[in-house]
Amino acid sequence: MATESLISAQDLAVRYPNGEIALHHVTFEVGFPSFMAIIGPNGSGKSTLVKTALGLLKPLRGSVGLLGLDSVKNQSQIRRLVRYVPQRDRIELNVPMKVKDIVLMGRLVKKPPPRVASENDKAAAKSALRQVAMEEFWERPFPELSGGQRQRVLVARALAGEGPILMLDEPLAGTDADSQNLIVDALGVYHSENDVSIIMVTHDLNPIHTLVRDVLMLKNTVVGVGAPCDVMDPGLVRELYGPTAKIVEHSGHRYCVTRDSGVDRHD
Repeated sequence: MATESLISAQDLAVRYPNGEIALHHVTFEVGFPSFMAIIGPNGSGKSTLVKTALGLLKPLRGSVGLLGLDSVKNQSQIRRLVRYVPQRDRIELNVPMKVKDIVLMGRLVKKPPPRVASENDKAAAKSALRQVAMEEFWERPFPELSGGQRQRVLVARALAGEGPILMLDEPLAGTDADSQNLIVDALGVYHSENDVSIIMVTHDLNPIHTLVRDVLMLKNTVVGVGAPCDVMDPGLVRELYGPTAKIVEHSGHRYCVTRDSGVDRHD
């Protein structure tokens, strides 16, 4: 794998826990740096791909890696480089953690024990919350927040951390319109102002269409890879989402309209 690649895969195959093939014959490469989107219908293996790249799942065959590091051989190095927002974050809502505790995790998780927040850590956490309009909730119990607000806090946790790659799995799923707009705006500004690449799994490319440089179209294997308006080809879109998918052109950009729910039944 070339070191100038953000993410690359070679003949990758992965099984779901139930034994079903999640990914097969996946080969692609996206250059570094980038704002990349991974799109596809329900059950297409999008989350499986990022989990395998992080070393959370092992390939059945082939390889995948980030920044030239193999997901199996260099798992610990990859974990230090990536800030990850999983699709379903397992934070127990019956544990009385405050918003500040959640966001500071992004600073402390890669520190050696004892993990004590410095003033710099607190400043970075508050700055990240400010970017998603949640700074005033610093002392608020996390379980009291709405779903959209909780998602904004989890994105802020990633923004507060360190590492050249920000990886988000469906960060807009289940959020209200205001939260979605705030998250998209924050990611766009953060990417433009920092030397950080973003890999974002999403069922809907449209909200981030103008921010994205590279798109990977995935349906258990690679359907297409390229710039947003290049892959928004009617033939590729129908192959990815089926005959009901449509392309709409607006202000010089191509957008895709589908019936996809955005809830991955496997991942």
